[in-house]
Amino acid sequence: MADHYFGGAWTEIKLEILKKYLDFYTQALKNKPYELLYIDAFAGSGNRSEKIPDAPLLGEDEQKLVYDGSARIALDIERKFDRYLFIEASKERCNALGVLKKEYPSQHIKIENSDANQVLQNICSNKKTWQSQKYRGVLFLDPYGNSVEWKTLEAIASTRSLDVWFLFPISGMNRQLNHEFEKIEDYKEKNLNKILGTDSWKTELYKREQAQDLFGSTEKVSRVSMADMEKWVKQRLENCFPCVSKPLPLPHDRKPQQFSLFFCISNPDPKAIGLALKVANHILKSQQ
Repeated sequence: MADHYFGGAWTEIKLEILKKYLDFYTQALKNKPYELLYIDAFAGSGNRSEKIPDAPLLGEDEQKLVYDGSARIALDIERKFDRYLFIEASKERCNALGVLKKEYPSQHIKIENSDANQVLQNICSNKKTWQSQKYRGVLFLDPYGNSVEWKTLEAIASTRSLDVWFLFPISGMNRQLNHEFEKIEDYKEKNLNKILGTDSWKTELYKREQAQDLFGSTEKVSRVSMADMEKWVKQRLENCFPCVSKPLPLPHDRKPQQFSLFFCISNPDPKAIGLALKVANHILKSQQ
């Protein structure tokens, strides 16, 4: 199986959160008349590799550690989902998922070697499927960079059936937002519009103030803080989903924030929201 190097300590935090929620979810719905789905939109290879550098002074050689990825974690929970869908754009990683699939012959596993946005929009936009109230599920969105389109999020929310853990790349968005608004390249502007579903970020994520100098009044434009960006992203998600949790910043061990882990609920039923949010908040709080 090919090594898949990515992430850091925060990766294990998000995966621990996912595991705890999947355990709760499958237990809570065990006696409900639903077919339970687990969808991993950027499934990777099923494992995560990490290199530990050598330490000659201590006589230690370089080490390679292998951790379970989200796909394997979902397959290993005690109470299983009825169906698993793993989406991965890389052919090599899909081959690795195929090897993983053979380890679980009793599970209904489908692997899609395709663009996650296209697959999710096709699946979630099928109104007949979701109006039947036959399915409930959990969707894990852990994208490679700024790759989740707003149209995809709207399609997911329209199912009214999926709970979503979304690792939003807040630092990636921050890099797209040039300190000087006028210097944002066209391709960055188009990408921001695509992932945020609006161009209102131009006014919401930049402060405009009038400044006085010897030559009169001039407009000063400055980018808002990362914290304010995160608040605005949460508001955008709340325009799409009936309920969105307070995000968990990652990493949060005094290192620069790279991600915001959101929990989004598409089911508008107050009882469903109350229970799911209570459990999700408890899990998130345990990692703070």
